[in-house]
Amino acid sequence: MSDETTTDAENETDLGDAGKKAIAAERRRADAAEKALKALQADADARAAAELTELERFKKENDDLRAAATASDLAAIRSQVALEKGLPANLASRLQGTDYDTLAADADSLATLVAKDAKPDPFPKADPSQGAKDKSGKTSNADLFAEQLGDF
Repeated sequence: MSDETTTDAENETDLGDAGKKAIAAERRRADAAEKALKALQADADARAAAELTELERFKKENDDLRAAATASDLAAIRSQVALEKGLPANLASRLQGTDYDTLAADADSLATLVAKDAKPDPFPKADPSQGAKDKSGKTSNADLFAEQLGDF
């Protein structure tokens, strides 16, 4: 490399002042071109990074929308299966599966556990284990009344 430098220096001395000025001007132009190239390369890299970031954002948004659509479709299928199998609407979300057939099988097994037309009795039965207990063995009202009068 030192040989090339010495030959360049020797050539410059042979060129004279006009040649030296031309070489200096060419070097300045080459330096300016290299700086412009580096600036353009940095700008191109920044644009590529911005486009990549935007592309990644679009990919993420696309994935989110697909997941939401899948969840919505699955909820619709659950509701449809629950309706077809005669299950209450509040049990539709309890069905397990990812497609119609597995949801239908789960609905069949759940339907066996849920009584059809099970409505609460409007007249509840009394619970004999609760309330006051008569320990005297007297069960008629007359006996109880006589017992109360006897205390006076």
